[in-house]
Amino acid sequence: MEERSPPPAGDVNGKARNPLSSATSLRLSLTPSRSPDQTYVVQIPRDQVYRVPPPENARIVENHRKPDSQKKNKCTCCCLILAVLLGLAIMIGIVVLIIRALYTPKCPEFSITNIHFKNVTHPSNGHGQKNNIHPQPYPQFEMELKIVNVNERMDVAFGKGNNGKAALIFKKHEIGQGKYPSISQKPKDSTNVHFNLDVGKLAGDTEKGLEVDKKPIMMTLSVHAPLEITSWAKDLKKNLIVTCDFDVESLMTNKSKIKSEICQTDF
Repeated sequence: MEERSPPPAGDVNGKARNPLSSATSLRLSLTPSRSPDQTYVVQIPRDQVYRVPPPENARIVENHRKPDSQKKNKCTCCCLILAVLLGLAIMIGIVVLIIRALYTPKCPEFSITNIHFKNVTHPSNGHGQKNNIHPQPYPQFEMELKIVNVNERMDVAFGKGNNGKAALIFKKHEIGQGKYPSISQKPKDSTNVHFNLDVGKLAGDTEKGLEVDKKPIMMTLSVHAPLEITSWAKDLKKNLIVTCDFDVESLMTNKSKIKSEICQTDF
């Protein structure tokens, strides 16, 4: 029988193996006897050379890139929304500050310009008055108060509804009282208000003190009345107390004169 020779190296199942048929491995043989300065040529099958990445790789890379781009888009949208809200808040704050600066209610200014004691009569003793059919005049203090609305953009109403009250005080005694009239003012307006205070029965010392003609008399006017300051932007309502301390000369004559005065409020 003839002896079969073993298949050549690299022969699997009797078939010759092509060393360049593998797409994933390259076999390089290096003989120790060869010198290291020799040049080697590596051959790669043409069907394994890619000038452009395969579609599968491009799809994988794109899937990895999408989450980053989506995060960036979300961050950009959030930043834009926050910037818009911050801008609106700043604008609203500026508008509020401007309105508060331009429409801050200010209390009107008060000053006494004149006072007169009129229709003064002495109490009758009843003798010789039986045939007198004319009633005797009733004594009153005639007051004149100047009010200036210092607000540039707001209206003022003082004593609205005729609910105001006024009183005149002399030596800690209330010698006159009456109602304070209602007034309305436009911005930067000035008004002189006239009103009368009824005088009750005066004590002898009080009446003598009012008749002093050579030196000023110290008196106090107190006014309690509702105050309203209004505008389209802001309104204010409160009960205001005005206290005016003044010195008057020649009160019992028609030539009475205010020598000094100062008015304060609880605004």
